[in-house]
Amino acid sequence: MSDRGHAAVELALAVGVLLLPVAVAVAAFGPWIERRVAVEAIAAEVTRATVLELDRDAGITSLSTAVTALGLPPDLVRMGFCGADPALVPTGECPFDRGGIVSVTVEIWTPLVGTPWGPVGGLWVVGDHSEPIDLYRSLG
Repeated sequence: MSDRGHAAVELALAVGVLLLPVAVAVAAFGPWIERRVAVEAIAAEVTRATVLELDRDAGITSLSTAVTALGLPPDLVRMGFCGADPALVPTGECPFDRGGIVSVTVEIWTPLVGTPWGPVGGLWVVGDHSEPIDLYRSLG
């Protein structure tokens, strides 16, 4: 029995079984990190707009503007106010009183791996932000 070509077979197996999954995982980190940064920024922006206007509609408008700027389809983004689960009830009840806390949770769907034939798998990347309403603000 000859050992000729044994190294070539081992190299092919090593590349296919070990290195290819590692390369795919490394390539997948870019979109995950990008979406994580984006979802945190969007949550902060929506919370700030809601606190400044004391109106949930201002936050929703800010969300749609940010989502459009990122080029994301609206069905891949969901939001919840003041502890509401974005998957179930997007509009929680926030008291807009002086010293009250407004919190917003934003979720963006991120594919696990992008392929030329479309995304494979996915998960919701979550970002949340809370901000107090100024104690000395006129609510009038």
